[in-house]
Amino acid sequence: MLFLAVTLGFFVENQREHYVEHQKTKQYASSLADDLKKDTLAFRVLKKSYTSDIVKIDTFRNMLKHNSISQIPVGSLYYYCEPVIWAKAIVFHDATIQQLKNSGNLRYFPTALQNKISEYDRMTRELSSRQENELYFSRVSREIMTGIFDAESILAITNALGTKDVEILRERDIKLINRDTLLLKKLVNEIIFRQGSWQYRLQQIIEPTNLAAIDLLADLQKEYHLN
Repeated sequence: MLFLAVTLGFFVENQREHYVEHQKTKQYASSLADDLKKDTLAFRVLKKSYTSDIVKIDTFRNMLKHNSISQIPVGSLYYYCEPVIWAKAIVFHDATIQQLKNSGNLRYFPTALQNKISEYDRMTRELSSRQENELYFSRVSREIMTGIFDAESILAITNALGTKDVEILRERDIKLINRDTLLLKKLVNEIIFRQGSWQYRLQQIIEPTNLAAIDLLADLQKEYHLN
């Protein structure tokens, strides 16, 4: 009888621990799912911004095929070059993943989910490190542009972006600080290189990471019956 009681007690305690672990894991899963929802929303915004700027520069490159730089209104020149002075970035909501890693509680998830969580963490860290390069090149571009364009004109067009006033400003021959042809050509080369970089980043890094987030979110929702 004593042996049976001890065995039964051990079984009950084991079941209780298993239940507690499952509830804790479900809480982590729910928190991680919330983080992933925020990430996928941020991805949509980032992808839309990159896509819009890539199209904008495509339009500018087509314009250059039929016109020399000197024939393009300075307002339009700035408008189409403007995207390169900004660094586009995504801030990941990684608090839950970091907590899982630091606490060792990642082990409570099924192996397949552990692998997907770890891989998503790796992909987001790689993307974050590449964003540092984007920051550097945006500063390089800004230095070139501020050596060409008058600051007040830059601010006027930047503030008008997204409004009907930008159409008027694009056609203006606004003041330039420097009309050096080589410097203008350097600016054109810079936006072409940056466009190529954006296309690569969008297709080879951002989209795969976004798909990994969507896939991981779906698996968490299925495994733990989350909304």
